[in-house]
Amino acid sequence: MDNLENYRRKIKEQVDKWVLELEELKEKAEKVGTETARDLPEQIKKLEGKIDEGTAKLKELAEANEESWESIKTGFDSAWKSLSSGFKEAAENFKWEIDKDKDKDKDKGND
Repeated sequence: MDNLENYRRKIKEQVDKWVLELEELKEKAEKVGTETARDLPEQIKKLEGKIDEGTAKLKELAEANEESWESIKTGFDSAWKSLSSGFKEAAENFKWEIDKDKDKDKDKGND
């Protein structure tokens, strides 16, 4: 994706998806129970931090022009991949916590 405007659009779409995913995770966690709720603030902070980083990168792109884009593209790609994998990892950990609590609730019901 070489065109700066296309790249900006792609980054914006990804950040928007992260915001929606975080909202969905919050809703699921609230339904699950107390153990997840206890860890919720820490997990949310991690995800919100990644969203903030993505928003900052988007702002950096907004300030770039086609000439400067060519010189920063490689570094930006690397940073974005790292940020994306960090968000994915944090989201997976959050989902795991939610699923773990669901399983505990099922086990309690079987006792």
